[in-house]
Amino acid sequence: MKRLLKLISIFSFVLFFIGCSDEVSSEGFSKTGKAGDLTVTYSSSKPLVVGNNKIEIKVTKNGKPVTGAKVEMKIYMPEMPGMPYMEETKIMKESSNLYSGNINFSMGGTWQVKIFIEKDGKKYKYSSSVIL
Repeated sequence: MKRLLKLISIFSFVLFFIGCSDEVSSEGFSKTGKAGDLTVTYSSSKPLVVGNNKIEIKVTKNGKPVTGAKVEMKIYMPEMPGMPYMEETKIMKESSNLYSGNINFSMGGTWQVKIFIEKDGKKYKYSSSVIL
């Protein structure tokens, strides 16, 4: 029994360090989808974590960057037993054909993502989800 506990402890220790290594954390995150005739990609150079995450959004139309738009990102987690509804909304800042901002995922779980884009009087919405 002691031998089994020792093996489990060593295995857990090794898995912990594999999970904390820079190689694993450098993979990043990216999702792409359509909002009408726009292609929307939201990404992070690091994997998404509980807490603050720098998110970049690229919006293109026919392969060309869409600039001068108002881009807003909303994340939310529906109310569940013993847990209130949670939401964060950010207006993303434009720079170098990208829209970026810090988004705070306050806990692990499935978050709904909505990206609202307004350009030349037209409104677009992209819906997605992420699991932390």
